[in-house]
Amino acid sequence: MLNIKKILDNLEFINISTDEFTIFEWKPTRSYKSFILDLNVCKQNPMSDIFFHMDKGNLKIVHIRKENLIYSAGSNIEMQFQLLEAIIEEVSIEFNKKYAVDYILSYENFSPGTFNKFEVEIDNILANFEALDLIKVINIPCMVCNAIKPLIVKKSFIKNAESYPVPIVYTHDGHAVLCFIDKNFDVRGVELVHITG
Repeated sequence: MLNIKKILDNLEFINISTDEFTIFEWKPTRSYKSFILDLNVCKQNPMSDIFFHMDKGNLKIVHIRKENLIYSAGSNIEMQFQLLEAIIEEVSIEFNKKYAVDYILSYENFSPGTFNKFEVEIDNILANFEALDLIKVINIPCMVCNAIKPLIVKKSFIKNAESYPVPIVYTHDGHAVLCFIDKNFDVRGVELVHITG
């Protein structure tokens, strides 16, 4: 069984930006790293409401543009992309509940310090993540590994699907499998994906 609390310790940053500048950034207390160059890459994707994934050596980054804001999260390679997406979705919901973002950003002289207290919300989300019930761990048979592997699936990904079963590619250990998940989060099939590109 996966220890989600331990996996969340691998989180490196959560960032909320406009195209021009960062308005909020959370990092664990142990971190003094900067991710400015990685975040600049995130800003280059103009599409809204689509999650983008990046592998950057020992760093995984997920980002999404929602209206005027770009939400990004990064972790080491131990975390799965669906878990990062679930974190970002929850952060986006809580951030917009707490702040009238468009109104605040409409002032030319606003200070990003306005959002500093949101760090408490991030800490609460991470501390209570399992209780939020945002993900489901599904055991996937992998014919390459000859083992059962745990796949983290964002519940909203399945619940908001237009048809079932929902296909999801699970990349791990240098290869990938295509999994078909039904609306009850049961595995309906698994196929090997021959990665090219």
